[in-house]
Amino acid sequence: MQKGREIFVSKNTGDDDNPGTKELPKKMLWKIFSGLIDGDVVRVAEGIEFGEMKNGVMPPITKSVVLEGGWKSDFSERNPFKYLTIITAGFDKGGATSEVFRCEDRKISVTIDGFCIDRGGGCIYYSDGEMGANKRIDGHKDCTPWGYRSINRKMSGSDPSIELIGETMIVRNNIIINSPWWGIYVKGGGNGNILIENNLVLGFQGRGIEAITGGGWGAPNWVIRNNTVAFGWAMEGRGVSLDPKGDNGKVLFERNVIAFCSQSAVMTKFDVTGDNLQLVDNQFFFNKMGDFGKGGSAVCNANDFEDSLKFKTRKNVHEVPRFITRIAQQWLDRYTMTLDLTSKLAKDQELDAARALAGLVEWLPIGFTDKKYPNYSSLPVGRANYDLGRYPHPMKEGEGLDADGWHKYVLPMLGLDGERGVQANPEH
Repeated sequence: MQKGREIFVSKNTGDDDNPGTKELPKKMLWKIFSGLIDGDVVRVAEGIEFGEMKNGVMPPITKSVVLEGGWKSDFSERNPFKYLTIITAGFDKGGATSEVFRCEDRKISVTIDGFCIDRGGGCIYYSDGEMGANKRIDGHKDCTPWGYRSINRKMSGSDPSIELIGETMIVRNNIIINSPWWGIYVKGGGNGNILIENNLVLGFQGRGIEAITGGGWGAPNWVIRNNTVAFGWAMEGRGVSLDPKGDNGKVLFERNVIAFCSQSAVMTKFDVTGDNLQLVDNQFFFNKMGDFGKGGSAVCNANDFEDSLKFKTRKNVHEVPRFITRIAQQWLDRYTMTLDLTSKLAKDQELDAARALAGLVEWLPIGFTDKKYPNYSSLPVGRANYDLGRYPHPMKEGEGLDADGWHKYVLPMLGLDGERGVQANPEH
């Protein structure tokens, strides 16, 4: 990447007429995209960015750049999990489901590092109030992010939260929640290195991470490590989707935590052999179609990797992740109550183990969805008989997941799984 400029952006202290220096930063991140040149490094301070027209998305990336969030307001220190650079949609922008960051020029290189992306404000949920009670709840609206909704149903036009197509890509230190479709999508090429590390993808539909090489477009080396991917919903709900074949690049997949996906934790399109894919020191738990799957079908859980898989695996475990101890308790209760256990590779005993770690009673499958109840408190054993909304809980208009909410409901999950999963104090 050629030498570019340092551009500083601060929603809280900047001004769009400023030159973009550390002392006089720009204000709106989305406004600088049209003026970027190859080699620019954009350093973004803590604060909440809503994007153009408050739609929660940024313009396309057309130059080789580094976008780096997580700086303190005065740019004296950087820690993306302490000084939160939050990108979210305004509360009147339901349905804004385009990519937050996107690059579709395979000739350039892009780094997305250190952003907190909450797509709940831009998703359309459905169902009105408490489903079983057939009653709207005061302050909640229909077909907006604030009702009690089934989370992240795909709509026509939904896109990944981060979508990059290029030759040298880095996606790290990001927190992505409430994605209406995929969390991170990277299509790589050339013969360089592509890194996806230390990202939390929580609450998504489709795939948490998809990392594939473009057909006939080189054979890059992929490193995917220290990511936490959890709570993938219907319409696939795969944790990570890969396509390693050797002639299109090799994948090292290490120290990740993948849990509670409605399909497999790791899914490949075709058979994998040798060292084309290496699964090393990962933690898996309650993935309904197994910890590894192929072509849309379940294969096996981690305790059978060595016996069943034809590629390199070692030190993988199937254990309840510790971040469950910090998940929003009511949200986890609603999530587990709505599950349909049809896979032999995901047991209700595992749900009980996770619920116990979170301080909840044993799992009880929902069996009363057609009966009407006057209110939440009258439901059997106090359980909701409606689908849940955005994480961490269904929102009322104006509540929003602001910086305080991130500190209360999301950041406490980071770093609890030791050397696996997202690291609370990133090295980069």
